[in-house]
Amino acid sequence: MTYVADWTKPGSFSAGRDPLGFQAASVRLYTSLVPGLTNVTNRLRYYSFYCWVVWQFEQIHHTTKEGKWIEFIRRCEAAIALACQIGDAPNALGMAGSDWGRLEAADSSRKTFDLIKPTDRPGEDGQYLKAKYGNFGQFYTASMLEMRLIDNVSDRVYGVTINAGKVLAEAVQEEHPEACSLLLKAVKAGRISRSDCEVISGALHPSYLKPTSEEARLLRVFLQGARADDPTADARRTSLRNLLAVVSDAKGDFNLRRELYVQRGQLEAAPQAENNLTGWRAYFLNEFCHIALEVWLNAIVGLSNRVTEPTSVEELATGLAALAVTDGEASTEDVAAALASKSLGEDHDLGAGLLAVASVKKMPDVAAIASCTKLILSLWHRWREASEVRKALSLATAEGRSAEGIFRFLDLHPHGNARTTVAKLIKKFVVSNHLTIAGQKLATGGRFTYRFTLDDGCLVDGELSEYTYTQPRIENLLTFSYDAGLVDVESGLITAAGAEFLNAA
Repeated sequence: MTYVADWTKPGSFSAGRDPLGFQAASVRLYTSLVPGLTNVTNRLRYYSFYCWVVWQFEQIHHTTKEGKWIEFIRRCEAAIALACQIGDAPNALGMAGSDWGRLEAADSSRKTFDLIKPTDRPGEDGQYLKAKYGNFGQFYTASMLEMRLIDNVSDRVYGVTINAGKVLAEAVQEEHPEACSLLLKAVKAGRISRSDCEVISGALHPSYLKPTSEEARLLRVFLQGARADDPTADARRTSLRNLLAVVSDAKGDFNLRRELYVQRGQLEAAPQAENNLTGWRAYFLNEFCHIALEVWLNAIVGLSNRVTEPTSVEELATGLAALAVTDGEASTEDVAAALASKSLGEDHDLGAGLLAVASVKKMPDVAAIASCTKLILSLWHRWREASEVRKALSLATAEGRSAEGIFRFLDLHPHGNARTTVAKLIKKFVVSNHLTIAGQKLATGGRFTYRFTLDDGCLVDGELSEYTYTQPRIENLLTFSYDAGLVDVESGLITAAGAEFLNAA
């Protein structure tokens, strides 16, 4: 018999979404700026729907058995996803189980659909969603607990809160009794008809929230941070006002990322939102620095793959720095001043250009490599004395992995040779940080995320990859603004309700 030691078992390969550890700082920043939702809590009406589901489970089953809850929530989610695909698929974007529902609904001759087979084997193929506790357990539970819409009854089983969750659930039930009854009937039977799907979609589709309904009013109360017992209210309210200020100023198409960084128009004259706007600026600074480092990561991998013999990290970093800094004699401070961008808009546009470079598996060209230097040094030159922005970055920084970490590093070498400084920066923030992060992922989760490894001080086995920005919750806050009728879906313009909230005292 052959025995294989357990430690020889290879880790499963994963591309690794944060190979330099910088996204963690971005996440900490936007979590504090838009609490109460996440990057994947992407339809406002899910909050009222899930309050209704939790409330119904409480009333019908009177149990804390986890298995019963899993069956109930998964069938509810599958039923609503299928119903909305049958009723109005184009406007059902962002609904969990939509891919499965779309395939099920494609055959228009089918009159009934099974809800048992696609929900009773969590984690397996062929399910509406693999997540054991459904979309609710994976993405909504933490937010709804944070906002005090639900409470823990036991581990993984929940109840609605009296002052917030129950009133939302009752509003759904009172305004749509037929659709609610049909959905519960389908969950109990484990099957649903096409005609019942059409009725359910007509009433509960996330895009059909009636602005004058009690459900809509209560959802706006949550969204606009008007509940005194909601600890997430203040920050979300301020971010929403800033978002609506951008929409109001733009009067049409706008780039939300760009506007929240540049901060002109109403944002420029919003002193009551100063801390929030400082936080958004810190977030984007971190994203800009991060994407520049990702371009350099692909560059150093590309250089290692081009050489015919093993090359030391020192040689590769020095070679990359020579491409990154054209002036081999000037100081870091002098190069930063010479390269400094002329405006905040130019900062953003340079970052957006580098994002396009980082998003393909390709060795960056020399112009892109040099643009990374321009972006990082420009940002340092512009923000090095901005104590509030740097304080916000510092609070989000762990082990120096953030734009603040880069700024601190550059603060220590203002008069040193710029090319040498950049070489050191590459070794520290690209090579060392990547090996540290990849090693931590392998040790804790068995995920092999190395973009390169080391052999006797030489960088080997490099692999190019694709990188992008993090997706801040502000994008979903914008979606919620459409859902709540604060921004018009068709025109993209702020509505009367949105303007009233924006201009409220």
